[in-house]
Amino acid sequence: MNTVLIFLVLAIVSVISLYILMKKMNVTNVLGCYFLSNILLTNSGVIINLNLKLTKQDPTSELIFWTQKIPELSLKPTLLLWLIYILFSNRIISNKLIYLFVFLTALVSIELYFVHIEYLEWVKWNVFYSYLRYILIILLLAIYSFYLEKLIYRSKGVNTI
Repeated sequence: MNTVLIFLVLAIVSVISLYILMKKMNVTNVLGCYFLSNILLTNSGVIINLNLKLTKQDPTSELIFWTQKIPELSLKPTLLLWLIYILFSNRIISNKLIYLFVFLTALVSIELYFVHIEYLEWVKWNVFYSYLRYILIILLLAIYSFYLEKLIYRSKGVNTI
């Protein structure tokens, strides 16, 4: 129960930070990337867990299910969105790489925490695969964000009269 409360507080903080992010980025881009990141996280998790059976979890416990779903629906997408914002910012490459490593480690640490408290069991899975999963998600999200932003600015230039 304590873990659920921790992740609920982190979910509230992440939703508030999305409001701040919407002031820095286009709202359509933030919402589109948020929903795509949810899709990518959920579908890759389902493929890894149910289809490939590389991880196991107790399907009967609702507490375990919601403890894992709360960060998957709020904290992880928010971390990904902030990372996309940082990657497209005017920072120098070395700072972007440091942020990339920190954010990737935070995402993988959430999974490691679930393994540590035995809500998740890695059968044929490890930390390296988790890093690869999130790198692929970040790459797909960055491509989507880049082209969505171009599409948004192109449609602003079109006169609808």
